[in-house]
Amino acid sequence: MCSGRVDPLFVVSAFRAGADGVMVGGCKLGECKYVEGNFQALVMAELVKILLTLIGIDVRRFKLEWVSSAEPAKLVEDLKKFYDELKALGPLGSSEGISKEDLDFRLTCAEETLKNMQVRTAFGNVAKELKKLSDFSVETINQKVSEKLENLVKSKFYELEVKELLKDGPKSVDYLAEKTGAERSLLESILAKVVKA
Repeated sequence: MCSGRVDPLFVVSAFRAGADGVMVGGCKLGECKYVEGNFQALVMAELVKILLTLIGIDVRRFKLEWVSSAEPAKLVEDLKKFYDELKALGPLGSSEGISKEDLDFRLTCAEETLKNMQVRTAFGNVAKELKKLSDFSVETINQKVSEKLENLVKSKFYELEVKELLKDGPKSVDYLAEKTGAERSLLESILAKVVKA
């Protein structure tokens, strides 16, 4: 399939299934038979990196590579290099200092974040906006993702974590901050919203 059709949920689900790393390969930029599919993959990659950072996973565990179907040797070399990088990083979670339980909890919340209709709509709108602008430069993609997705994803991710942590009873803000990694001010805002609901 086109790299532009790789859903960010596929990437996070692969990590949740135990993958130490995920590499998405696509046609070289400007050579996509669907015209801008691989540029849309750049938007997906930025969203994945936001979530990996929130989870506490080293973003080097996710790689987006451009390779032509006429370059099998390059693909093999890219895979070998990525394998070596992953080997140096070590097992997912433990080398980041995240317990298996916390990693699974955070990856589950990341999956739920990516299923959220508000997040999915914003993700689709960024891709549509870039297409309308006919500007898929890395700078513009980063700017649009930062403007339209980053705060929304961060807010939804932490909100899901907080709701899950509160299922078995009240918790202190310090406990929630320790478990989620969220800033205290953001947690207080989320808690106020949760209490109202």
